[in-house]
Amino acid sequence: MKDNDYTKLDSHFVDLIKKTLMKRIPPSTSSQHLEDLINILMESLSKGEIYTALNNSPPPIELKASGWPFKHLQALKDSGWLEGEDSPIKLEGSLLSWRRWDEEMQSIILNIKDKSSHRPTHINNNNKEFNRRKQVTLNESQVQAVEAILNQNVILLSGGPGTGKTSTIVEMLLKVLSINQGLKIGLGAPTGKAARRLEETIQKSIIHLDDEYKDKLLSIPCTTLHRWLQATEGVFRKNEATPIQLDILVVDEMSMVDLSLMQGLLKALPKESQLILVGDPDQLPPVGNGAVWHKLHEETTLKILSNCAFRLNKVYRNRGDLAELANKLRGKELKEFFDEVLNLKNSSSIKVMVSTKKEIPKEIINRLKLYQVKLRTKATSFETSSEAITTYKENHKLANDLLNCIEELMVLCPRRYGPWSVEHIHRTVLDKSLDNGVMGWPAGTPVICGQNQPELNLANGDIGIVVGEKESKYLLFRLQSTKNKRDYNVIHPIRVKNLSPAFATTVHKAQGSEAKHVIFLWPEPINQKPSSNSNPLYNKEYERKLIYTAITRAKSNLDLAITLDK
Repeated sequence: MKDNDYTKLDSHFVDLIKKTLMKRIPPSTSSQHLEDLINILMESLSKGEIYTALNNSPPPIELKASGWPFKHLQALKDSGWLEGEDSPIKLEGSLLSWRRWDEEMQSIILNIKDKSSHRPTHINNNNKEFNRRKQVTLNESQVQAVEAILNQNVILLSGGPGTGKTSTIVEMLLKVLSINQGLKIGLGAPTGKAARRLEETIQKSIIHLDDEYKDKLLSIPCTTLHRWLQATEGVFRKNEATPIQLDILVVDEMSMVDLSLMQGLLKALPKESQLILVGDPDQLPPVGNGAVWHKLHEETTLKILSNCAFRLNKVYRNRGDLAELANKLRGKELKEFFDEVLNLKNSSSIKVMVSTKKEIPKEIINRLKLYQVKLRTKATSFETSSEAITTYKENHKLANDLLNCIEELMVLCPRRYGPWSVEHIHRTVLDKSLDNGVMGWPAGTPVICGQNQPELNLANGDIGIVVGEKESKYLLFRLQSTKNKRDYNVIHPIRVKNLSPAFATTVHKAQGSEAKHVIFLWPEPINQKPSSNSNPLYNKEYERKLIYTAITRAKSNLDLAITLDK
């Protein structure tokens, strides 16, 4: 199994599925070929994907049986596992999937199609559009998306970083608010940090507005999708019986939304509510099963939803070389991409470090050590007495300085364990204290929350920092909503159920966030073509999305560390 943050499928669970299928529908052909196919499907699920291409491309795992893919396909056809509406596996064209997950995905597509066939009932085109403020300049694709808000009940807005997705959202909302100021609008994202980033980006985009409309946009609630759905122990309290009372819901970072979450949203939103889905289909698939956003952007699906799908391609944000590097990944083999990386001209924003060893480049370690000293100096100055925590006035400036500081640098790895991994970084930076738990980690250590704890206003993936020393040690987190008077929270470590150091994180954990400076370590030798499908990182499309997601987390600077085979 791949060592990443995706759904971990225990080997006993996989064996149970094999035994159940063999018992329920005993195959008449080689069981080894069928076992390979089960393992392939389960491996795909472990990466958030429910479809696997049964073609000449290298499979994502090491196979037990020979003759890929023709003998595997023949064994599947002879097995009886494809026959009937209750069959466990579905093969459509070359795409293989578990029937259950495919049916759920198709149900979502049909629900979105049905929803898109209705016109918005809360917008009356006969109403006069009030003069709001000086119009901003939009390109043709943005204008089309903005105009669609008056007629389309569903809008799919896609684009990479800096293509103007947020400014388009703002213009959409201003368009409808200028016609109907009483609309109930909500903003949401899959994680707390993604929701807060959406809120902050919108705030920066409305500085030029008149106070009346600025106040209206600032008053729109923005939180996680789990909070909108009132998720409790895996159950959504918001559903058909108790719907979310909104006229419009905007969902950002759609690439992180899985089948379960999307189903919950569609059930909880009234049919007449508008749904604006926003994201980048080139990013990694979600943690859970079913890459909904990627499926919605497949050619066959886009044909069904062509009237409400808008792609933004023009890059506005001043990322220059970073945007160009991300674009190099599109439609190219990884070897060709890395060849171009090695030939990059000197750039102020991109630095390529090449190593022939499995050791982390010294330049990165030195950078992290300096960063650690900077954070510790600030963190030990944070007052953690009961009075200071309660009143927070003395700490207010320092708290924001600290929280801003941990968002300046992001170190990303494709693995949690092994060479150039998250664990490798932390073992190098924290040394023996890594094994002592949070109470043994020094002040200034960034931490990441691994579980939703709404009672603490914490969401899975939230980044904080250790402050104070010894018995006065606490954790400092930024509150999810920037509308609060107090925009940070001080929590005792014992109250947080799942905590890890965060000098480095996996690429997937970084989705929905950005940093001024990103360091990305790629441990696979770029000049060695995988000779075996046992390579845990080898999957062309997955690798491309992994690298693309890492690169696009950088706002200003990117250090890319790569290794060459000796």
